[in-house]
Amino acid sequence: MAEEKTRLACLCLLLGVLIFPGCVTAGQLNTLSKQEQEQGFELLFDGKTMERWRNYQSDSLKPEWQVIDGAMVLTEKGGRDIVTKQYYRYFDLRLEWAISEGGNSGIMFRVDEQTTRRLPWMVSPEYQLKDPFGKPKKSAGALYGYVATQDGIAKKPGEWNKTRILFASAGKDKGHLQFWLNGTKTVDLIIDHTPGSEWSKLLEKRREEEKGTKFEPPPEFFKTKSGPILLQDHGNSVSFRNIRIRRLDDTG
Repeated sequence: MAEEKTRLACLCLLLGVLIFPGCVTAGQLNTLSKQEQEQGFELLFDGKTMERWRNYQSDSLKPEWQVIDGAMVLTEKGGRDIVTKQYYRYFDLRLEWAISEGGNSGIMFRVDEQTTRRLPWMVSPEYQLKDPFGKPKKSAGALYGYVATQDGIAKKPGEWNKTRILFASAGKDKGHLQFWLNGTKTVDLIIDHTPGSEWSKLLEKRREEEKGTKFEPPPEFFKTKSGPILLQDHGNSVSFRNIRIRRLDDTG
């Protein structure tokens, strides 16, 4: 009888995996695996409170951001951008996100809260979150405005996507930036502000394309030495969970 119950339990588990391959049990959400703990990851969200977050350029958090079913959810426009209370220089950030139909949001890093520019994306790099796929440099998985992504990687609205942003030292005043979306690498770039570098050429190209508009990158774009991680309020509902990060050293 015990063996029969065991076989039945295993069959139910197998069917659950086959039918719902993307499902994660509540106990597995917003926790660190043993390997992640050994690697030095820390949780930026425990599934219960948003105590490690605050609004951009503020010490408080607006009520449009809520914890719902183990996720941090922007329920409606007006929540404003939120940032981590901690600053990060080089890091490995991993999280899951789901966005509403036709939604737009983004993840920014090394955010400059002292800037006189009106919005944080004007001086900070952005990992784009978006539905549906549109312009390749402005779609999910792209380095917004600079490096294009490809169609067919992002999940449907309401489904959970997996994102990884790895920004490591590449020597003095240089960084190696890599993006992944659902396991596909979309960005692999050395951030080097030296004249003539690949990054400098990308900046100059964008300045020419957006000359005179709010999208033209200013001289201080992506030049902060460290800053918080930012999740954007672009007016659409978006959810985040399993947010974990580990700091990387500066040795390259």
